[in-house]
Amino acid sequence: MRNSSIGHIRTLYLVCAGILVLCIALTLGDVLRSEERPRIPHFPDTTPTYAFRITDLDANNAIYSMEHEIAGTAEGVTAHTHVNQYDVDIFSSDDRIGRDPRIVWVMVLQGVSILSLMAILVLVVIVLISFYRSARRGHIFPSRNIVMLTIIGILQTFFSLCLDTSTYLERRVALDLLASTEWQPAVHFTIHFTRIFFGLTLIFLAQIFHIGRQLQEEQELTI
Repeated sequence: MRNSSIGHIRTLYLVCAGILVLCIALTLGDVLRSEERPRIPHFPDTTPTYAFRITDLDANNAIYSMEHEIAGTAEGVTAHTHVNQYDVDIFSSDDRIGRDPRIVWVMVLQGVSILSLMAILVLVVIVLISFYRSARRGHIFPSRNIVMLTIIGILQTFFSLCLDTSTYLERRVALDLLASTEWQPAVHFTIHFTRIFFGLTLIFLAQIFHIGRQLQEEQELTI
């Protein structure tokens, strides 16, 4: 029975590894085929000393709700489009913009998010290897896996909150810089409940595994 279960785990790991390799290959293919985004051709005579991009700004103005007809569609097909989100490239020779505390915090939060994501990926690999080895020894709920699973859940929740906060700060900066224009974005703090729910679910599962481990130890002592 145990050998059959180990075989199923090994098969599942191989399938997951294959899917991961496929995703990496598709991502690299998209990067290699991607073209540089077009830039506005008209710039000031002086070369800007600072530039950054604010991404995924929500549309909040009548300029975005205007529908645009798409020409060249198949016969009998009528297509229209309108803008929901847009990106802004900010160019400036004023270093004070680059030293804006919100921009600094955006960079810090995004850096922390990247480190958290890398830590999550490493811990997931370690947990999968440790779980396989523990299953071969007959210990399904080792304390090490429970602790790492809890850490992954905490990091996942922290990673999501950092991203959400950095996005909000980007929108605040964009709103201030574009206040005198018609390209004013919608500013609101958006929480991605899916990512947070996934992190909290991992913490909850870790507690369930902890209870299962205690029950297993009690059963072993009884026997």
